[in-house]
Amino acid sequence: MGLALVPGGTQREFDRRKKKKHELLEEAMKARTPFALWNGPTVVAWLELWVGMPAWYVAACRANVKSGAIMSALSDQEIQREIGISNPLHRLKLRLAIQEMVSLTSPSAPPTSRTTLAFGDMNHEWIGNEWLPTLGLPQYRSYFMECLVDARMLDHLNKKDLRGQLKMVDSFHRTSFQFGMMCLKKVNYDKKELTRLREESMSEIKDVFVWSNERVIRWVNSIGLREYASNLIESGVHGSLIALDESFDHNALALALQIPTQNTQARQILEREFNNLLLAGTDRRVDEGDGKFRRAPSWRKKFRPKDGSNSSSKGKDVKGMTEMQMGTSASARAMEPMPIDPYTGRMAPGSPLHIAKMANMSNQRSPTNTPQAAAQPKAGGDAQNVRTYSC
Repeated sequence: MGLALVPGGTQREFDRRKKKKHELLEEAMKARTPFALWNGPTVVAWLELWVGMPAWYVAACRANVKSGAIMSALSDQEIQREIGISNPLHRLKLRLAIQEMVSLTSPSAPPTSRTTLAFGDMNHEWIGNEWLPTLGLPQYRSYFMECLVDARMLDHLNKKDLRGQLKMVDSFHRTSFQFGMMCLKKVNYDKKELTRLREESMSEIKDVFVWSNERVIRWVNSIGLREYASNLIESGVHGSLIALDESFDHNALALALQIPTQNTQARQILEREFNNLLLAGTDRRVDEGDGKFRRAPSWRKKFRPKDGSNSSSKGKDVKGMTEMQMGTSASARAMEPMPIDPYTGRMAPGSPLHIAKMANMSNQRSPTNTPQAAAQPKAGGDAQNVRTYSC
């Protein structure tokens, strides 16, 4: 009771408990205790501090999960029922965290090289508050935070997750997201290494693949296109997209900058400086002969016929064959025996030849001089539309 009356006492109690939880985890890791042998308090501390699950999930885990063995054996349905995790991305987060910790602590499991993710260095708060803004995608922060997306989840998100749960409908933004993830892979998900490379490239043209959206905007300002630089805010343009996506060229950047096509001077400046940037700060190189940077083949080219030169002639041949087949079939029908009505001895009404004969007779008559003209429909030029009557 006295502790609660002391100013700051509640905060000191919170810090003391948090320190004790860290000590539990440090002891388990130092003793190389397999995750299945962790006790309930250690599992709860891990779930809260390293996985970064919300308090209500931690409370449910404290009540229902008493050891690491129970936690690692939970199925997806049991996670939803026992811990109350209904969001599919929240369950994905927990399953991946369990798999990583089992792999990290079990002597029989293959070791993982991304040990930093196990300790929460790139949790969902880092993803939402720091990583997404560096990609030029801060507008998705709230969705990623609500879904508790951390770095270990990034490689497991599919198009349905991005469009549905995370509201990333724009295809260019999804491409930007994918290349931002490739940057993390190149630095082995090491936050310290990523920070170091970004700091070293702040004042010189190097390691463009780690450039943030803000750093790209500074570069655009430096080449004399300041009036267009602000258009890159929340555009999804960042260094990894420039350095690793071979289909992203100066025209794509001009489109993102919203430089008018008639402003040829600005576009020429951008093309020259963009090519210099690729040569100085990326691994992209110019193809021999044409002097252009390598680009990924267009998706349209992937579906073009192999022999494109003969496609039109083939189409004409097919059309000619179809017409010949239609003419042949019409001739064959004309050579067929004439159907006769067995009761009247005349051509059966409704047969093709009867319809053609009646059409021919109607065409030979003058429509104004025949009394049947008033009974005939006005829009009856086609042989199939002529009404016939049995004699």
